[in-house]
Amino acid sequence: MRRVKISSLRPGMKLAYNIYNSRDEELLAAGVVLTGTYIKKLAGQDLSYVWVDDGVQSGAPVSVKDVVAQETRIAAIRQVKNILLETKESGRLVIEPQSLYFTVSDFTDQLLSKDDLLFNMVDLRLQDDYTFAHSVNVCILALMTGITLGYSRGELAVLGMGALLHDLGKIKVPDEILIKPGSLTEKEWVMMKRHTVEGYWLIHDAGNIGELQAIIALQHHENYDGSGYPLGLKGDKIHEYAQVVAIADKFDAITADRVYRKAFPPHEAYEMCSASGNYFFKEHIAKAFMYNIAAYPAGTIVELNNGMVAVSVDTQKGYSLFPRVRVLYDENHRPAPDQFELPLFKKPELSVVKVLKR
Repeated sequence: MRRVKISSLRPGMKLAYNIYNSRDEELLAAGVVLTGTYIKKLAGQDLSYVWVDDGVQSGAPVSVKDVVAQETRIAAIRQVKNILLETKESGRLVIEPQSLYFTVSDFTDQLLSKDDLLFNMVDLRLQDDYTFAHSVNVCILALMTGITLGYSRGELAVLGMGALLHDLGKIKVPDEILIKPGSLTEKEWVMMKRHTVEGYWLIHDAGNIGELQAIIALQHHENYDGSGYPLGLKGDKIHEYAQVVAIADKFDAITADRVYRKAFPPHEAYEMCSASGNYFFKEHIAKAFMYNIAAYPAGTIVELNNGMVAVSVDTQKGYSLFPRVRVLYDENHRPAPDQFELPLFKKPELSVVKVLKR
């Protein structure tokens, strides 16, 4: 199995994962053989890529393992969607905190039971449900980081609930600004930045969530060097929970297609976030976050520094840039007659030099 850009799909390829729309309706099921009509349908759904099983690899199929169950993820997306839409309609946050707590607790249980797995960019998001899926991804990423930092279950609960609600204030931003394909004007940018303050007051005024969750919404765009907004806070004046949510928010945002730009591939997003330590984020938080990210998710086709072409199979925690790969082509780019696996984290002389778009 490998991850393929929509523009590179060809009739005859077999879909490896189900694809759903924002109403949780199945668009295409795993195992479907793609036709020209299906490919055109996928191209119209604002998807960047899909996973296919096209017979390039021999041996056991490469599988992408999600850190949480798909049904849990879909239920959480639906929950966030309902909260945001109901808050937008009523103008105030009316919520049962216990429901959020149960979702975060479920995520935490699954993450702790799969503590050897890295975040692999499994979900396939459509533009019309970006905000809801984004909030769920940020929650999962924040919890993984919190676990690495040694947070207690109580601390993880606060962090996760705040992460799910971190973008709540965007309901106060006009849609024409949120989905504008071009650059924002100065006035529009001021309105966009207000979502942090609006989110704070919506959570604060609800009175039954918690002040720390409200602070996460307020501070998740503050930068460690003081260059962020809305208050220009610097260093330890930014709450650590907000810093954790901030780096999760940045990574997930830049790896998603937006109306104004295409997604950055995971390995580039990894490098961007890794280089932000003690600049946008406190160093130990950036390191804890990157510890859980697969820079080359399973199914990624890569070229090694010795000329071999391989597919990423999986990645061990702490070795984000050094996946275990299955060699498809030898040093002379000839098909490997007996495909074999190389654990790059045990092969210091080998490294990934390029991600191939094929």
